[in-house]
Amino acid sequence: MEAFFTRLPQGKILDKSSDNLYMRIVDDLREAIRQGHLREGDLLPSERDLANFYDVSRVPVREALKVLEFLGVVQHVRGKGIFVKRIRMRQVLDHIEFMIMDPMHALFDLFEAREAIELQAVRLAAARRTAEDIAAMEAAIVEMQLNINLGKDVGTSSVKFHTAIVDATHNQVIPKLNEYLLDMLSISRQYSLKDPRRHEVALGYHQRILQKIIAQDADGAVAVMREHLDEARLVIQNQLEPE
Repeated sequence: MEAFFTRLPQGKILDKSSDNLYMRIVDDLREAIRQGHLREGDLLPSERDLANFYDVSRVPVREALKVLEFLGVVQHVRGKGIFVKRIRMRQVLDHIEFMIMDPMHALFDLFEAREAIELQAVRLAAARRTAEDIAAMEAAIVEMQLNINLGKDVGTSSVKFHTAIVDATHNQVIPKLNEYLLDMLSISRQYSLKDPRRHEVALGYHQRILQKIIAQDADGAVAVMREHLDEARLVIQNQLEPE
């Protein structure tokens, strides 16, 4: 396995203070593939071995592998591991950002996917929610408020609230789509909730959305969710724009 790591261009020089650590790993692996150091059929090391190599936890490694799988350049084979796939011209055209662009540009494409999922999800949730669904949303809001009071991270409780809405659709496909994108979309939540001053704002939106869902006001729930996502998008855009 040591021979594998000699083919990676960056390795342990990663900046551990980066908020986007997993994207640094994506950059490293995609550059190795682009330069031909990693080829079709190559078996990637395990999450643990990659984490040890980069001297990070397994979380950013797992997120990086999900991004690469989403881009269609690696494939997880159950019971065997993750392999580099053959990149055909059609794939290059479909995922040209993998070769040439800053991966951060893909964030807004992912954000649009999030909007497509969550706006429909909140509409269905308002119509189909059960008492258990409402309890899950309320618990996430209580947890978020507690974390705000304690000055702790609110990202996890925010994810729990939005996931509870998706689950309340009682649709067999939407939760699976949301789960697949969840790790990749975590970066959008990191940016939108980076400023502690936004925590109370996000909590307020969650409370308003919940009230619309309880009232089974589908149009109202969609309107508040759209306002919530539009505001988050603006915050992210302001942070990413060059000064």
